Amino acid sequence: MQYYHRMRWAALALFLLAFISTGHAQGSPYDVIGFGLPIRSGNAVTEALGGTGVALDGNRVVNDLNPADWTWITRARFGASLRYDYDNATLGGVNDLQQNVQFSGASFAAPVWSRLNATIALGYVPLTNASNNINITDSLGTRNYVIRGGTNLVFAGVAARPVPAIALGARLDLVTGDIRHIGQLTPTDSTAGVGQFERDYLFYGVRPTFGIEIIGDSISNALSGITIGASYSFATNLNSTNEQIITPVASTLDTTLESSGVGRYPAALSAGISFHLSRRYRVEADYFLQDFSSAYLYSPQAISGDSMLRSSNRISFGIERVPNLNNEYGSATGFDKWALRLGFSYGALPINPVGSGGINELSISGGVGIPISFESLLNLSVVAGRRQPVNAGTAPNETFLRLGADVSFSENWFTPTRRQ
Repeated sequence: MQYYHRMRWAALALFLLAFISTGHAQGSPYDVIGFGLPIRSGNAVTEALGGTGVALDGNRVVNDLNPADWTWITRARFGASLRYDYDNATLGGVNDLQQNVQFSGASFAAPVWSRLNATIALGYVPLTNASNNINITDSLGTRNYVIRGGTNLVFAGVAARPVPAIALGARLDLVTGDIRHIGQLTPTDSTAGVGQFERDYLFYGVRPTFGIEIIGDSISNALSGITIGASYSFATNLNSTNEQIITPVASTLDTTLESSGVGRYPAALSAGISFHLSRRYRVEADYFLQDFSSAYLYSPQAISGDSMLRSSNRISFGIERVPNLNNEYGSATGFDKWALRLGFSYGALPINPVGSGGINELSISGGVGIPISFESLLNLSVVAGRRQPVNAGTAPNETFLRLGADVSFSENWFTPTRRQ
């Protein structure tokens, strides 16, 4: 009991520190293009498993990749997560080092009808990150370029198993965001004053997401331990607004120009298969596809797409020792109760700087799930990788490190109890 008490306070302190630190967002040099770099998940479990999770069988996590996976949840569950990004990019003799700490998701799910494994869920996760800070100093003065914001997802949905072997999930997604580009000039002559230019893109759209899981245990002994999952999110047309705020040098007055337009966020398809090597060990392989070549952030009228965006894809692998919180896999104490996770991923990012041939990303990952009460977990993840252009020397080579943490609390809400 003392162990669980200490772990709960440690988890609370971790998230309070994150909220205090959030606010000075900086990130990859590729965040300045389009919607920014995609964020593959809002939870540390998926991050540690290389981005896999379409066939997760996740009874202690609210899965943001496949709503059909919610049918494994047997207790009401709250989740909150954060991440730390370290990016080190080089091009020629120029080096850019940036860091970022920010909140990265919250979720809630609860079973509502045990007969069909029916579960409702809602939550928030970031879809992309567009945060960067560039300073250039020369004889004219200092120019500071700041990009802040990204794309966010707010969702609500339901999942159920109409038959034991098939889980179905449906989710309504609100895709929304605010991406700000701020340029500030501080002349060498201190009497000249400071000039600033700001362009804000605000956008929103609604889309449906559908998911399915086929559970081999309920079909035949030959398929025991196998789960196949798939998820599809429809493309959405965005209502976009472009707001420009101009403050000339040596002036305290600004001019604001606002115009309405449209944007487009692309459809996304994911599929995966998982297999239980034993009761506690499982492996999973997933494939993700999202074509950003027809996507764009803002235009006064509909266009075919943004030339600096392209189709993206990713293949991911993960292996996990699932947690043994309540001795459901046999008696265990201490470290033997923990979840252990490893992962790998490789793919093409949706950004396409001029002449680069596109940017590819390779990463490895790992993590643990630490019990903090009888049904709650502190999940930690670390992802290390490299991004580089297809045509060497045409865009930055980037090394990145990402640390993630989420807390998944559970309660017995909506679960009927037997009375004598």
